[in-house]
Amino acid sequence: MKNLFYLPLIFIFSQYLYADDNLSLREIYVITDVLQPGSISAGESHSFADLESKINDADTSSLLNYFLGTDVQQNGSLSGLIGIHGLFDDRVKISVDGIDLESSCTNHSDPDLTYLDINAIDNLKVFSGITPVSMGGDSLAGTITVTSKKPKFTSNGSTITGKIKSFYKSNNDEQGVSLSSQFASENFSVNYIGSYTEANNYNAGSNFKNSSYGDSGSSSDRSGILDDEVASTGFRIENHAIGLAFKKDNLIYDLKMSYQEIPYQALVNQRMDITDNHSYKVNFSISEEFNWGDYKIQAYTHHVEQEMNFGKNKQFMYGTAYGMPMAHSGETNGVNFITNHLLDESKALRYGAEIQKYQLEDWWNPTGTSDMAMMAPNTFRSINDGEKDKYSIFAELDNQIDTRWFSQVGLRYALIQTDADDVNGYSQCNDSYKTSTSSCGGMNMNLNYLTDSSNFNAANHKKIDHHLDLTGILSFAADKNNTYEMGYSIKNRSPNLYERYAWSTSAMTSSMINWVGDGSGYIGDVNLKKETAHTLGFSYDYHDEHKKSVELKINPYFTYIHDYIDAVSGVSRTDGFKSLTLGNQNAKIYGVDISLYKKILSTAGWGDFDGLAQLSYKRGINTDTNDDLYHMMPINLKFDLNQRNGNWQNTLAFEIVDSKNKVNDIRSEQKTSGYGLVNFRSNYKFSQAQINFSINNLFDRYYEHPLGGVYFGQGSTMSTNTTGITTSNLSNVPGMGRNIFTSIEYSF
Repeated sequence: MKNLFYLPLIFIFSQYLYADDNLSLREIYVITDVLQPGSISAGESHSFADLESKINDADTSSLLNYFLGTDVQQNGSLSGLIGIHGLFDDRVKISVDGIDLESSCTNHSDPDLTYLDINAIDNLKVFSGITPVSMGGDSLAGTITVTSKKPKFTSNGSTITGKIKSFYKSNNDEQGVSLSSQFASENFSVNYIGSYTEANNYNAGSNFKNSSYGDSGSSSDRSGILDDEVASTGFRIENHAIGLAFKKDNLIYDLKMSYQEIPYQALVNQRMDITDNHSYKVNFSISEEFNWGDYKIQAYTHHVEQEMNFGKNKQFMYGTAYGMPMAHSGETNGVNFITNHLLDESKALRYGAEIQKYQLEDWWNPTGTSDMAMMAPNTFRSINDGEKDKYSIFAELDNQIDTRWFSQVGLRYALIQTDADDVNGYSQCNDSYKTSTSSCGGMNMNLNYLTDSSNFNAANHKKIDHHLDLTGILSFAADKNNTYEMGYSIKNRSPNLYERYAWSTSAMTSSMINWVGDGSGYIGDVNLKKETAHTLGFSYDYHDEHKKSVELKINPYFTYIHDYIDAVSGVSRTDGFKSLTLGNQNAKIYGVDISLYKKILSTAGWGDFDGLAQLSYKRGINTDTNDDLYHMMPINLKFDLNQRNGNWQNTLAFEIVDSKNKVNDIRSEQKTSGYGLVNFRSNYKFSQAQINFSINNLFDRYYEHPLGGVYFGQGSTMSTNTTGITTSNLSNVPGMGRNIFTSIEYSF
């Protein structure tokens, strides 16, 4: 474990002030009759209790489907990538207990939420579009803050509480168990949360493969894959987390330690699978409350080791090559602090700083000893000693001008420094070396290792970006029923290490660099510039005085992104896919989110009925090429009809998605048809137990999710010629067919 000196630094900075990032000025103001805030400044927040009845799998990111303006891009059964207003992955700031992480995988199969057990969540909060600078940088699209279970203390004596839960899904035989337990006394708290989940491949609503799909290659159980089976969707995961906390008056010391192991996670829209992944995280904080505000100081370390290869559903042998082993190692260390300081009864100043250092190694071991082999004789260095370091400071002022007007202004400066050492290919040869008897790798695959690595090594790898983020929000409460808000922000994002340092133009090796699931290969650019997003947001919120019976939210937005990182050129291949080079262009995104909650009626015999409708529309365009941006979710409507009768709650949920016809041309993005799904959820609470039951995709509808990507679930996924998966036999990844989910939990 490197750089452990960050842990004791929290004591050095203990005189500084660090506030809870969920703290809002209007939650602590002394001013009376403060009117309701709008959705820009307050965000959208849900506790785990609000969302628990909607859980039907182990992927923590799936909970974000229930937030307005968010979408989830499938990137493995456990590792969905979150999008806000059409911007995904690194463009969304995700903070888990104050920590945001960089991906340590060529396919970004390890986003932040992957490392948090879904049962460990206490609260989720989403800021769509415009984010207060106190929430951190790299938030072009918005910010998601997630807090895990907090330590609890008793007023006297001691208690032991806990919960055990098990569940089962019929479609893919997914089953799991989780256990949580907590000991609490007046000054000391210990808690443990652990879970284990495994699943097989899931089935679509009907057959979707043509008769020749994947037949060119062999895999260990290729003959057993059915035509409606979505191969490479199985997984296994194990989580363990321990928390220790000590309290003295208003001072709290909190230590959280977690370990995760994923023996395998097949990736349906990638050419390879995860064959091993394990990580650990240590997070230590000190917090204290005063009559003028509070502070919190934090130090953390996170380490992940991951291996990839072809899983059991994909062809393993290519000529004399026994698989294609890949390995990634990432380590993140950081210290940050922030304070919330009440200046008077109407103003609060929030300020702080952050230091984060990230290191990445990405290497691919050879599968032979001769340079005539496809992947030999050297270790392929994809990212060699990659570094991304962040140093930032910020200040933010909240001003409750009066009971009707509220303003927030924030400024953040960050210095981002990236670097990487020299690289090499499997062999040091070029296309020009090929003869009729020698093909420089045995497969005649346009390798160019020598030229590509030499060009990369000759370049200046060390890059420094300066970010200046600005956010301004003005809120006006016309009365106790109507709130208007307008906001403007400037946000920046530096390229991730793969965008900047992926160097090989070979069709085979570039195809390994892909986190969008489109089948293409990606080549980085060491001279990429940072992205800068200008966002205008507006919010209208109509509600009853206590937001109990009716609430209407309308949130239009517009974002212009200068130096947007996109695919700018591509080399076509014999399989129909492309090797794409990244570059800076410009883009714009606009849209509107609308939600309506209405309490419908109350009856003596049937209980209370209410409904929630959410409509989302967005459009994204590359203004340099006039091409539609990739992975833009078409207009969609979600509607939940809820019934609550005592301890019983039932929900009939409808989801309607329009056809996707505006697609990204440079990536040959596939169109999808419109569809409608019907889901049913029910749960009953006893004094110490709860039973959950649901039927998803009630009518077993076949559909292709617009963000599912290209199906690479089986067969010859690595052949970049006409012998494997090509654009001529291509299929989109289909959604899951009818699935019955049931769970039972017992609290003690």
